Amino acid sequence: MPAAQTHNVGIIVRVPFEEGLLTGELTPGYRFAPGDWRAEWLTPERLATAAPRVEALKPFLAPDRPTLAALTLKFCLSHPAVSTVIPGMRSVARVEANCAVSDGILLSDAELEALKGHAFVHGWVYPWAQG
Repeated sequence: MPAAQTHNVGIIVRVPFEEGLLTGELTPGYRFAPGDWRAEWLTPERLATAAPRVEALKPFLAPDRPTLAALTLKFCLSHPAVSTVIPGMRSVARVEANCAVSDGILLSDAELEALKGHAFVHGWVYPWAQG
């Protein structure tokens, strides 16, 4: 990111919701639709491991970021090197909610610093990358 800033290159963030995990909707016991590859990746054990970490983000919710998905997008957009974010969009309502986050209100430096304590480098390899 610093190199992008130095060279005036924008960053496009992809998969900001960590395949849906950071939306708060994929909790322990969640049932994926038949054929959804995420069932193989987000196993019951992984959902259980992630749940308290995702729950711990809720104190960062605010009127400009009322959902975990909105918080996630705000986090991405708050970095000065980020030009845009490409979230998944399964419905018109989600597209509208995602677009509403791009209101120019960024997370404060204090909030960004506090969120660093929630970093979770899990090392979970995608099913197609295992081998």
